Amino acid sequence: MNEMLTGQKRQGKVNLHKNCFACGANNGTGLRLKFYKEADGTVVGSFFADPKFESYSGIIHGGIIATLLDSVMTHCLLMQNIPALTGRLSIKYFTPIQIGTLVKLEGKIVDQFHKMFILKGNALVDGKRVASAEAKYSTIKRTMTQGVKK
Repeated sequence: MNEMLTGQKRQGKVNLHKNCFACGANNGTGLRLKFYKEADGTVVGSFFADPKFESYSGIIHGGIIATLLDSVMTHCLLMQNIPALTGRLSIKYFTPIQIGTLVKLEGKIVDQFHKMFILKGNALVDGKRVASAEAKYSTIKRTMTQGVKK
């Protein structure tokens, strides 16, 4: 389905954290999102608005939309081998996402200050922006990505 989003060729499929709610292949209750990096550095993916993620009748829960946007932006960093944590996430909702629609996700890095990255993301339905996000991410030590030590 992701290949149908644009005519551009994709580079580098990534799924680095197998138990992640958003993209983990081993998480049977998760979203199982997959992302692809385009030639210009934009990361894209897609999400089918399944009824199990419904909030008010017929629309997707806003928290799921926030998760989608956070995940596509995080993968912009992961695809450059930069592990990072979300420090601040700001979402703008323009129109509800109806159950049964295909949502295109886009994310890109827009700035960097030392170990802090600024990213932007969009959720689109039929080419129309339905939500957008801006986030700040802080890099983390690679050992933290392997689990918490006791």
